Amino acid sequence: MKRITRIEVQGFRSLVNVSLDLGTLTCLIGPNGAGKSNILSFLKMLAFLRAGELRRYVALGGGASALLSRGRPARHTMSWRVEAQDDHGAVSYLGELARVHERLVFMKEQVVGRTADGQPRETQPLGVGHDESLLREASTKNRLIKLTLSAVEQINFYHFHDTGTNAPLRSHSLKVNDRYLRSDGSNLAALLYTRRHSANSGQRAAWLALTGLIQRIAPYVASLEPTLNEDNNTVRLDWLADDGERYGVDALSDGTLRALALYTALTQPQSKLLSFITIDEPELGLHPAALTLLIELIRSRANDCQVLLATQSPALLDHLRPEEVVVAEREGGATVLRRLDAEELAAWLEDYSLSELFGRGVLGGRP
Repeated sequence: MKRITRIEVQGFRSLVNVSLDLGTLTCLIGPNGAGKSNILSFLKMLAFLRAGELRRYVALGGGASALLSRGRPARHTMSWRVEAQDDHGAVSYLGELARVHERLVFMKEQVVGRTADGQPRETQPLGVGHDESLLREASTKNRLIKLTLSAVEQINFYHFHDTGTNAPLRSHSLKVNDRYLRSDGSNLAALLYTRRHSANSGQRAAWLALTGLIQRIAPYVASLEPTLNEDNNTVRLDWLADDGERYGVDALSDGTLRALALYTALTQPQSKLLSFITIDEPELGLHPAALTLLIELIRSRANDCQVLLATQSPALLDHLRPEEVVVAEREGGATVLRRLDAEELAAWLEDYSLSELFGRGVLGGRP
């Protein structure tokens, strides 16, 4: 599978002109309003776009004007380039959208291929004037476009902020919704039920790995007990406490539930683990031990997937290498990204941790 190595965006909200190189693990850090969420939102737009739902994304986002960069003169277009590569070469997906009233229309959509040594290989224009991507339609006729679609399809998002009484994470889920963990975790119970009862070795290994992780951070959870409601074919997430009592998912703490969802996402069998995952504010509500385990888990899946994190908490920094950290700041209304340089920080790191340097303002990214 080709790995996404670089994204370039112009004209999307605060992303007036940004580029981001992506490794196995990349962490965006910065204050509220710096543009971290806009990078995740752009990637989410690609997910809507690949599914033929750009019009829906525009409507949910408040119309075309709300998605374009502000300023004077006002922008009427946005553009991007997303590159993915492996040892055999690279593919780039390029697009440009123009505002027509409150719709977005393609002024350019094309795929470009390069050989492993960087030489141009093939360019495939997909058309002009359409308001839904032609990437999927064209992928049936051209191998390069098919490879590009495959790379874009691997992008997935996990956003587990909501752990309230009626949160998707706490809901019963239809047993059939067990293929991939959904972005909001609404099918968590069904997915865990399948893992526990599957004869597939990959699913069983994933179940054992997950239960081991949960018992390390929540030893009071003796076992997870996803249970089928046979009258309506839904699954609820029960669990047994170390005193032998049985409880429902409503009795799990917010932090334990978030950790369970994150660990579930990252312990998915290789056949079901998408190769590019973004997680917004993974540290939210997690005990330091749970956060440490999360980063260890991410690193253990380095051969299977890339992870892009977005945070405003310095707690995460001490689990990362400087070159994995990208500082986001706002200058003149536009997002500016800067990757930390390990050599420049070497002397500082002899006496201070990354989180301490962030707190002292050495790294930037402060309000």
